[in-house]
This record gives sequence, structure tokens and C-alpha cells, in this order.
Amino acid sequence: MTVDLIESTSRTAEKVIARVGSGVAGIADRITGRLFAEIPVYAAGAVGSREFVHASVVANVEDAFDRLCGRKFDLATAVKTGRVRAQQGVPLADLLSSFRIGYDEAWSALIQAARTAPAMPADEIVDLSRNWFHLHNLVGDTLIHAYREEAQHLLLTRERERAALVSVLLADNVGLATVVEVAEKLRLSAEGAFVVVAAATGLGRDPIPRVDSHLSAIDVASVWHLTQDSLVGVLSLERAARMGAVLDVLRRHASGPIGVSPVFTPLRRASWALGLARLVLRRHPGTSTVEQFRDNPMNVLVASAPDAAQETSRTILGGLLDLPADRRDMLLETFEAWIESGGSAQATGGLLTCHPNTVRHRLRRIEVATGRSLTRPGDVAELVAACHAWTQLPPQSWD
Repeated sequence: MTVDLIESTSRTAEKVIARVGSGVAGIADRITGRLFAEIPVYAAGAVGSREFVHASVVANVEDAFDRLCGRKFDLATAVKTGRVRAQQGVPLADLLSSFRIGYDEAWSALIQAARTAPAMPADEIVDLSRNWFHLHNLVGDTLIHAYREEAQHLLLTRERERAALVSVLLADNVGLATVVEVAEKLRLSAEGAFVVVAAATGLGRDPIPRVDSHLSAIDVASVWHLTQDSLVGVLSLERAARMGAVLDVLRRHASGPIGVSPVFTPLRRASWALGLARLVLRRHPGTSTVEQFRDNPMNVLVASAPDAAQETSRTILGGLLDLPADRRDMLLETFEAWIESGGSAQATGGLLTCHPNTVRHRLRRIEVATGRSLTRPGDVAELVAACHAWTQLPPQSWD
């Protein structure tokens, strides 16, 4: 047991420490000097002033000597130190280095005191060294455990705070002043070009691990919020030209469907962009497709009122939706190509690699199925709007 082990050399410890006497301040001076010389975080003042650190070192040396003499077995000081250093943001490696320096200098002082004439028996000092390093390991383990426990607590707290800030950023009707304040706290620029990403997930699993670091590699800052069914991110592009590189990163690391909003500005439109990203996401369940919402007025109009757009489109498309899926999709593809080709059957045939008469036959079948005439501009406009709704809204919602 620790108590019995320490008590076996407690009398030797008392004798050696008595020889040190008022030398604790000198030990603390040497330790403090090494801390500020060898560990940059101390030199930067992150732990406190030199006077503050010196006082803390004195207390820790006295604490270690009390333990070695069997006068104290309480590890509260080590627990407190571990927690405080985690709160100060001191790296664990630096904390352990400072701990090692302290025990090294204190033990050197004890050896020097033991050798002072009349020198103490070597066997007693060997036994004492065993217990000194036993305490070294015990206190070190306590320090590490307390540090990691506090660091984990701080990480969870920061993640909750960060998630709350991202939620505010994505909320409706957020004022400009609030957006600027939240962006500053998230270290996100409030100016420039942005996109919102929505990636499908399940049971809180991150579908794009380390995506923020992958994006940082191409100079794109991002903030993310993981919900029960999706990972949502706001990306600061600074300039729209980076959009291609962003899509490449997402495609390389996607483990499921990902919806991407159009590039937008200002940042306060993030809520609008999230709706479009989620709309794209719902179109590709169960796949690893990465798709960006096509930003044109008709698509945005459909997305702004999806239920109304879908119901109206059902009426417009009529019997076309009752056809077998392959025939329906072929006719809609032909119609879209015809529109892109400026209403030319010849150009449409070239685009689809079929005869112009085949195009005309398919267009006629569309007219019969929908009851619309492609010679009337109003009917054509309705069919164009309905096709946009068909391509933009999730396919499962049409069932």
C-alpha cells in the first residue's frame, strides 16, 4: 500500500528535508527559471506572471516534501493544478514537462543535501528514491487524469456553445447586428461569398469526418452543427471562384448524399440557403451524390413554396405522371432539351442523338398526356414551371 511504502522511508525523508531547510525558495527559483526558459507557454505569460508561478512552485515543492515524509496523502493540489492548466489552455505536453522539471530539480536538491557531510547512508537514499519516483508517478497520473477530464468538459461546453451559435446563424429573421456578433465569435468572416452544406447522417454520426480541416487546406473557413439527421455547415468562400474546389473536397469525402446551396451573400441569408441545401439533399436518399442547387429564378420560385409548386405541377403534368417511369422520364427529358434548344426539333434531335421526327412525335405525346399545346406560349410556360418542380423537388414526395 502507498501509506506503508511511504512510511518505510519517512524518517529518512524528514532528515534530508531538514537539511534543505530554507533552501525551498532556492529550489523554486531554479524550477521557475527553467520553466520560463524551456517552455514557451510560460514565457508567453499564459500561466501567469513570474511571481505568481514562483509562488505556485514553492507550494508544490512543499507539497511534494510533505508527501515524501508521510505528512500528507491528499492529491487535491495535483487535481487543481491539472484542471487549472486545462482551463488556461496549456498543452498537456507542456504541463508534463513542467512537472518533470519540478521533480527533477527537487530531487537534485535532496541528493545534494543527503551528500552534505556527514553523508547519509546510501542504502537509505536508494530506498527514498524508490518512494520519490513512486510519488512522482502517482501525482503525475492524477495530474493527467484531472487535466483530461477538465479538457473534455471544456470541449463539450465549447461544442454546445458553438452549436448554439451556428443555430442562431441559420435561424430565420436574424438581425444584421446579431449575425456580425455571432460570426465574430465563430471566427467567421461576415463579408464575402458563402454556401451552406447539408449532409445526411444517422444517430448523430459525423458523415464527413474532419471536413473542416480538409476545407481549411483550400483556404475555406467553415462552422458545423451535427443534428440527429444531418450535418449542417456554413462555409466562407471569400470569393465564388473557390466553389469548384469545395465541391471536389465534398465529393472525395462524402459517405452519403450532400446538398449544397447556391453561393450567396450576405451571411444573414444563411437560413434561406439552408432550405435549398436540404431540398437538394432530399432528392438523393441512400446515395453518395453531392449536388449543388441550380440557382435560377424558376428553381428558387419552386423552392420558396414547394407544396404549392408540387400540387400545381401535378395538375399541369396530368397524365404524364401516370406513364411508366422510363417513358415519363424520356418525354420530360425531350421537353427540357427542346426548351434548351430554343424550340427547334432539329437542334433537339442533335442534342439527344435522335431524328427530328422522333422529337416531334414525343412532343405530340406530351401534348396529349397533359392537354397543353406547345404552340401556345402560356401552356409552354406552365410546362416549363412544372418540369422545374419535377426536377427540384424530392422524387419520393410525388408518390
